[in-house]
Amino acid sequence: MELCSQSIRIHRKLDEIPTLESTKVRLFTALEDEDADLKDIERIIEKDPAMAAKVIKLANAAFYRREAQVESIHDAILTVGFDMVKCITVSMAVMHTFGTSTTVANSLWRHSVAVGVLAFGLGKDKPEKETLLSGGLLHDLGRMVLLYIEPDVYAPLFDDNYPDIDLEQEIFSMDHAAIGEIIAKRWHFPPEVVNIIRNHHRPNNRISALIRLVDCVVSEHDNKLLENPDIREDIDRIKHFLGSEYKSVVNDVLSKYNQGSALIEDFI
Repeated sequence: MELCSQSIRIHRKLDEIPTLESTKVRLFTALEDEDADLKDIERIIEKDPAMAAKVIKLANAAFYRREAQVESIHDAILTVGFDMVKCITVSMAVMHTFGTSTTVANSLWRHSVAVGVLAFGLGKDKPEKETLLSGGLLHDLGRMVLLYIEPDVYAPLFDDNYPDIDLEQEIFSMDHAAIGEIIAKRWHFPPEVVNIIRNHHRPNNRISALIRLVDCVVSEHDNKLLENPDIREDIDRIKHFLGSEYKSVVNDVLSKYNQGSALIEDFI
């Protein structure tokens, strides 16, 4: 009975989660269109000063090694590309909705950005790269939601490790993967991204396995979390989908993480 009432309470709080800002929705939708036009993207960004400033700031990051300062939205988009604009769009939408002012939220979002940026490079073609980028950024959406609706209960659970999904289930009657799926569907994210959010702890295809692998590698790099036996179990599942790719992907991710750490920081 208590578990049932807790589930009802959480669902009520989820119903109060605000919708994404209209400008971000329009931009994300436009970027999902394979025939997206640069001028259309530019016009949408022009209506959002914070977004415009972020895109221009990223274009001037040392990572892109430009000799001349980028000052226009047009040149900034050409410099960073549509995929990075999408990354910024998702980043700002989530940060605007849930905030990253606390240490836990900021650390969690930095982790998500790292996973998204690194996973992007593992795609075999443009559609797969875009799915990996969005899915990586949003894989822990449910954790951001829990920090937003239950900060006093959830934040203390972040100790030397991220809260275990079984513990989340015990406390909130559902885990962050299920919560993230609910919000992702409500926000009309693509089905492939919703699947990543729902199954990144229990990969059910190659794409979700890649996200979980990058998730584990970044966690190991930052916190030595691969010593956690739960993650060891995940790796067996990842290997099932990646097969002989596994070792080369791990090495590739570690190499790119060290090279791209400055770019990752520019998204925070």
